Amino acid sequence: MKKMILICLAALALSCKAPSFMMGMTEGDFKKQNRSATMVSATADHTVIYRVVNDIQHMYNFFYFRDGKLIRFEESGDAEGYKFLRRQ
Repeated sequence: MKKMILICLAALALSCKAPSFMMGMTEGDFKKQNRSATMVSATADHTVIYRVVNDIQHMYNFFYFRDGKLIRFEESGDAEGYKFLRRQ
């Protein structure tokens, strides 16, 4: 019985996919690797923000792109947290 529980926990852990990213990656590559990403903001200065939900930790990951390149990553407990995070 213990083995069955461990196998189920391992399967659950392996099925959860963390966001895949690297600073400087292109916006297109990010969207290919993170299909669940949702665009939450786009500005006139070519800054785009994507949100990825981390269901395990109940957190939201925000990815900031400028001119098509990933420049910043932030994490928040609020789905609208990108609005309150420090702007650069």
